[in-house]
Amino acid sequence: MTDFVGTGRTTVTEPRELVPVDEYVSWVVRSLGGPRRVTRSPADAVGLVLAREVRAVTPLPPFTNSAMDGWAVVAADVAGADGDDPVVLDGVGSAHAGPTPDEPLAVSSGRAVAVMTGAPLPAGADAVVPVELTSGADDGRVAVHAAVAAGDHVRHAGEELEPDTVLLPERHRLTPRDVAVLLATGVMEVLVVAPPRVTVLTTGNELVPVGNDLAPGQIHDSNGPMLAASLAEMGCVPTLGGPIPDVLEDLVDALRTHVDGADLVLLSGGVSAGEADHVATAIRELGEVQRTKLAMQPGMPQALGRIDGTPVVALPGNPVSTYVSFEVLVRPALRILQGRSDLLRPQVTATLDEGVTSPVGKRSYLRVRLRQQDGEWYARPAGGQGSHMLGALSRADGLAVVPVAVGRLEAGRQVLVHLLVS
Repeated sequence: MTDFVGTGRTTVTEPRELVPVDEYVSWVVRSLGGPRRVTRSPADAVGLVLAREVRAVTPLPPFTNSAMDGWAVVAADVAGADGDDPVVLDGVGSAHAGPTPDEPLAVSSGRAVAVMTGAPLPAGADAVVPVELTSGADDGRVAVHAAVAAGDHVRHAGEELEPDTVLLPERHRLTPRDVAVLLATGVMEVLVVAPPRVTVLTTGNELVPVGNDLAPGQIHDSNGPMLAASLAEMGCVPTLGGPIPDVLEDLVDALRTHVDGADLVLLSGGVSAGEADHVATAIRELGEVQRTKLAMQPGMPQALGRIDGTPVVALPGNPVSTYVSFEVLVRPALRILQGRSDLLRPQVTATLDEGVTSPVGKRSYLRVRLRQQDGEWYARPAGGQGSHMLGALSRADGLAVVPVAVGRLEAGRQVLVHLLVS
């Protein structure tokens, strides 16, 4: 007979204690402030979302010019030209792309000016004959062997875009293609949603910065660089702090130091129930915090707080839990802060190649490999599903979602898979 008496429990966590994943994501979203706006040159704003529509300043093309290398003519002069009976005109010089001379060349009836692609169309001309349809003589005359109509091979000023035309709408995400049209129409600056600034802090007495020698019982801090890389990949601006020892005073000092200038502080580790888990207490020393257990595996223990108006999201420290928590809980919220509408990773439905298990009461995110056959997707576990197993995480193509109420899915069943691609 045991000497211990009292009320015991048969599970680590009761289902009623768990918060649904989607509900917690909404908490994280509400904790963030509104997007910041900055002015950037178009080339420096690629990948960012417009905070205001953009209108053309100048027309496109900006001036009437030749679409071909050829001869600028009066179309009526060459109306009867053909291969065996060309119309002969007097050549009176040539016009090239670039600055217009102080006394630009002009075309009149019976005369033609050689023009290069992009050169301003000489005054008096209304068409261009491609050079391939002409032949020249030593005396400077040019024979035109085909008729052209007025406007042929001419790009008229503003024929594509007039000044004040809306080029791009608000909430459009700038692409390299957009840079060309913006600059070509005189737009030198755009107002965009600023990239979120995220400070990453890792905690743990066992953690050593990458590059330092390890003593017995120590490991390199991989969570910090992993989170920083994930943030950079999605277009945020990460600042990596830590690792920080599991000492309350050190955690408070680190938070106090790094909260300024950040749109979000992201922590890894120290949110569970161990005696060295001081993250929630440290946040509470400077602001407010709520510890939560999610109906999620991996990544059940979480904490969400605020210090001087800056949201603080604390993730569990096991590396797979850290990564999956970031993907599921933080990434969608940051996408909103970026002004983006594509909040989730691309998704596919895949058929399981082998059966998988999941704890009933938690939504599981299994690391899986994918293959495609006859246009269909198939998934199998990438390896062990322990929250410390980085090899399987590295091999994974996606996260397969097992619903809360499901304890096992047999081979042949279908699952939703979040693809781990940008």
